[in-house]
Amino acid sequence: MLPYDDYQKQPNVSARLSALIGLLGIALAPAAILLHMRLGAVTLLMAVGGIAAGCTIFGVVALLLTRRARLRRVVSLERIGGAKQAVFGRLLGTLALAIGLGACISLAVYALLASR
Repeated sequence: MLPYDDYQKQPNVSARLSALIGLLGIALAPAAILLHMRLGAVTLLMAVGGIAAGCTIFGVVALLLTRRARLRRVVSLERIGGAKQAVFGRLLGTLALAIGLGACISLAVYALLASR
C-alpha cells in the first residue's frame, strides 16, 4: 500500500471564493438596475456607476483568487481539488470584469456627450 492511497483531495478555498465572488459580480448588475427601477432616489447614472465600480472590483478579485487557486493546485502536485471551480470562477470573473468595463465605457461616453 502506498502512503497516499487513502488520501482524499483537500478542498481549495480560493477556487470556491473565486466562483462565489464572480457570481456576486455578475449578480450586481441586474440588482443595481432593479434598485434604480424600484427607488426614485437612485438615478440611472448612479446605478451604472455602481455597476462600473462593483463589477470591475469583483471581477479583478475573482481573477486573482482563480490565479491563486491554480497556483496552489500546481504547487501541491494536484493533491488539492477545485480545478472545475477555478475554471468556473475564471469564467465568471472575466464576465464580471467585462460588464464593469462596459459600464465604464458607457459612463465615459455619457460624460463626453454631456459636456458638449
